[in-house]
Amino acid sequence: MNTIISFGLCPFVQRSLITMNHKKVPYKVKYIDLENKPDWFLKISPLGKVPVLQVGDEVLFESAVINEYIDEVTSGTLHPTDPLQKAFERAYIELSSAVTMNYFQTAISKDEDSYKANKEALEKNLTSLLDKFKGPYFRGEEFSLVDTSAVPALQRLALSGNLLEELNLSDAINKKLNQWLESTLPLESVQKSVPENFEEDFREYLIKKESYIQLKEK
Repeated sequence: MNTIISFGLCPFVQRSLITMNHKKVPYKVKYIDLENKPDWFLKISPLGKVPVLQVGDEVLFESAVINEYIDEVTSGTLHPTDPLQKAFERAYIELSSAVTMNYFQTAISKDEDSYKANKEALEKNLTSLLDKFKGPYFRGEEFSLVDTSAVPALQRLALSGNLLEELNLSDAINKKLNQWLESTLPLESVQKSVPENFEEDFREYLIKKESYIQLKEK
């Protein structure tokens, strides 16, 4: 059985869990503390990051790589067959990675200046990502690897109500964001991709970071 090494709140691990859930791939999760990484993990993870997928004696890292591997070894495909369209969606998977990091940097900003700078980057990249969203999923009627890659960031954004309300997004872009959330968050593959107490643990994580956005809420 595949083993995925995880930190429970990591959005990049969640990407691969959504993909494996959707493709009905059996797996087990091994959790580690990213602030106290065990030696065995550092030996198998060249970048020292999660997710890491153990497939027999082989080790894969980077969520986009893991997702493409899972997609290729299972029936059906979440990637287009046309080379140009496949390259296009790979590019938007990369953009969704930028959105994920923009969100994280915004959410944990400790002062107003860094918050505003990170929020501006988040607004820019999120708008570019949503601009190509067709609905109800990124590509249209078909669920894709862009969806599995973007959903973790969108889910966290939805949990940050005050941040979401402060984003300077057009009405059209906001409508697309809401549609993407409404069509993906209820999916079983998404709901089973996070720990049981994810929402509570995530909010507690932001509080412990003493982020500007949380301090504003008080």
